[in-house]
Amino acid sequence: MIYLITKYIIQKIMNKEKILSISVAAYNLEDLVKENIESFLKCKYKDEIEVLVIDDGSKDNTAEVVSEYQKKYPNTIRLIKQKNAGPGSTVNTGIKNATGKYFKMIDGDDWVESENVDKLIESIRDLDADMIITNYEIFNNKLGKIIKNLKPNLISGKIANFSEICNSNNLVMHTITYKTSILQENNIKLDNGFYTDIEYLLLPTPYIKTAIYFDLNIYVYRVARAGQSVDVKSMQKNIEMHNIVLNRLIDFYENDCKDIDENLKKYLSKRISVMALTQTLTLLSYNYSKKMKEDIKRFALSLKSKSSDIFDMYSKNKYVKFMINSNYSTVWILSILRKIKSKI
Repeated sequence: MIYLITKYIIQKIMNKEKILSISVAAYNLEDLVKENIESFLKCKYKDEIEVLVIDDGSKDNTAEVVSEYQKKYPNTIRLIKQKNAGPGSTVNTGIKNATGKYFKMIDGDDWVESENVDKLIESIRDLDADMIITNYEIFNNKLGKIIKNLKPNLISGKIANFSEICNSNNLVMHTITYKTSILQENNIKLDNGFYTDIEYLLLPTPYIKTAIYFDLNIYVYRVARAGQSVDVKSMQKNIEMHNIVLNRLIDFYENDCKDIDENLKKYLSKRISVMALTQTLTLLSYNYSKKMKEDIKRFALSLKSKSSDIFDMYSKNKYVKFMINSNYSTVWILSILRKIKSKI
């Protein structure tokens, strides 16, 4: 009798509804992915979490490390192996396989604050909001400590109309958790390569009606690690991929967002213009040449022809304004300043 009762309880636990699906992008992270996974295993509600670790064709022992965790914690950790296709593809795989009520993405070299994830689970079990907003921390890998805690200026625990709050806060991938059904039913799919975190942030926008903020530090974002896609050398190497994502978002804005709320359009055009500025700054990080000047001028004119809204936002930047007003004759000065600031 005791055996049957115990078996019943175990089955109930194993079949517990997943409240939160976490898609973890992992490529050659055999050391760092351990910290990521352990941060979820420390949660007391880990049975209500599914951690989908997407091994993107790693050449080291990443898959083997995750496999060992899966054997020990099969109800929480799930390894999904795929051929190398890039970070965006791992999120697509995560969305496709997610069974939780809510969905969050996290890079394999980052981690979460376990106690706050438990508090989040308690808050969202009976929640019906399209988007959840939380805080995130920045961990400097060289210094070995958290250097910033970033939080939006919102009232915690209050469901709001997303269009009313979207422009008052600098939302980023690290702060966002979506209702899984919104991503799956609207076929949200990112490009396969780098810089797709902005697609993850913006592509669901037309379908987000409600949002709620919880004053919880959830995501710990590791910076100052060699080889990250956001350092200058990586930006130079992957500049074409960045441009592909930028053009996709411009096309999305112009063709798929014509009938959305004006506040949402402003939010989208502003965020895409920041990406356009990043493209310009990357071009400025190369050694100055006449070709650089022409490339930057061509890029700006192309942006203007594709989207006047996004170009207007882009041209409000003081450096861009300085460059345009001089008919791009000041590009060489900006190039020097960029190199000094980036220490290259």
